[in-house]
Amino acid sequence: MRTYDVELTVFGKVITRKTVDFNTDKELDVGNVFRSDIVIKPHQQGIRISSTVFTSNQDRAYKVALLFIGKMLDVLALKVNTSVFISNIDIRNLIDKNVVRAIIDEEEFKQCFEISRTLNLEHTAFLRALNWYRKGLYTDDPFDKFLAFWNSISVVAGKYHTQNERTRNGIINQIWNCFETLWGNSVSEWPNINNDRWINQHNEIRNNIAHGVIPVEVDYVEDVISRLENVQSVAYSFLKEWSARILHQGI
Repeated sequence: MRTYDVELTVFGKVITRKTVDFNTDKELDVGNVFRSDIVIKPHQQGIRISSTVFTSNQDRAYKVALLFIGKMLDVLALKVNTSVFISNIDIRNLIDKNVVRAIIDEEEFKQCFEISRTLNLEHTAFLRALNWYRKGLYTDDPFDKFLAFWNSISVVAGKYHTQNERTRNGIINQIWNCFETLWGNSVSEWPNINNDRWINQHNEIRNNIAHGVIPVEVDYVEDVISRLENVQSVAYSFLKEWSARILHQGI
C-alpha cells in the first residue's frame, strides 16, 4: 500500500481564479477514512483536480480518484447547474470563443466535498440521483438527456416516497407523492408543471425510450426534444428543494 497522487481534468464552464489547496476526509466506505490532499488549478477548458489516494496500485488509485472526485462533481453540477465531466480526451475543438464560467472558490469546493461525503454515507439514493442529473447536463443525445433527467426524479421518488396504498401502485404515484410533499396538493402551484397529466405523460416517454419502442416519426422526436428544458427545470427544482428541505443539505 502506498499513497498516489492522481490528477484529473474536469471539463465544463467552471473555473477557479487561483490554485486551491486543502485537505478533506475521503470515506467511500463507512469507517474507512483517509485524509486526501486536494489541489485544484485553473485549466483552459475547466479545472484540474489532484487528489491523494492511499491504495494498493496505480490502476486502483485512478479508479478510486474517479469515484471520489465524481461524487463531488455530482454535487457541484447541481450547485452551479452546468455541465462538468472528466475525460481523458483532449476536446480543444469544443472550446467556445465566448465563454461564461462559474467561479468556484475554496469554500464552495470544500462544501461540495463535505456534502458528497455525507450523501454517500447517509443518502446514497439521492447521490445517485445527482449523478443522473449531471449526466443529463453533459450528454448530447436528446433521448439520453431525457432519461437522465427523468431518472434523477424517479430515483428520489422511489426511495423517499411515503409508503401507503397509493404509492404501492408504482413510480407515477411515488413521484406525485414527493411533489406533494414539497409543493402541496395543488398541481397549479407546482413549479414548471402545467397540467395534472404531466407525470404520466413524461413517464410514458421514459418507458418508450428505455424499452426501445420509440415511434420513428419525426414529430415524436421533436416533441421529446421540445420537452427537455421543462423536464430539466422540474428536476433541478425538485432536487434542490429535496436536498435542502428534506435532507437538510443545502446544495
